[in-house]
Amino acid sequence: MIPHTWTLHLLNARGQLASAAAVIEAAVAEAGGRLSSVAPPLALDIVISARQDMPEALFVSGHCYEPGVIGLGIDLAQPHSEDLLRHALLKTLFHEVHHALRWDGPGYGGTLGEALVTEGLAQRFLHEMMDCPPEPWEDAVPAAVCEAHRSRARAAFDDAGYDHGAWFFGQGELPEWLGYTLGRRMVDRHLAQHPGATALSLAQADAADFAATLETAF
Repeated sequence: MIPHTWTLHLLNARGQLASAAAVIEAAVAEAGGRLSSVAPPLALDIVISARQDMPEALFVSGHCYEPGVIGLGIDLAQPHSEDLLRHALLKTLFHEVHHALRWDGPGYGGTLGEALVTEGLAQRFLHEMMDCPPEPWEDAVPAAVCEAHRSRARAAFDDAGYDHGAWFFGQGELPEWLGYTLGRRMVDRHLAQHPGATALSLAQADAADFAATLETAF
């Protein structure tokens, strides 16, 4: 069953999601059950809509732009099986649920460093909740490329005027998904230096606690 603290909204007035509704509901219930075994109840509205022409790597996309609300988009025009859809939904839900946990603390953040930490923690949390290969964006650039941009990221760590599109989506001179890869490397290093800590236990940690991970070579 979907947790009583979660409300699922399928934007399906014209049947856009009819063929996938049962899989969606089962995946949301599965994610909620897994989360309830490791974390206190989290009140959420989960809004799911049909999308079109999404990149293959984003068969299911997600966002969490405010406390307590997660949005997912599904491109059902892409070839898929029920199992593939379930798996993609779970991965996206766990990533966005961590964002929701963080929104109840410091929020997503308005600086480059805060965004790097938020995204890195969300990806690490996904792998704490399920066994799956790295997503393309969390291992998007070689170690040497990350290293080449590490000092720049440290210098801009507290920059509230940073270009999110450039750092995370390659909308400029920086490699595509660099921010996601850097964030994952930062979080991995921080966790290695703090035995016993997890992405879940650090869901509301201050991003400043992670700044030192950029001060020495990966």
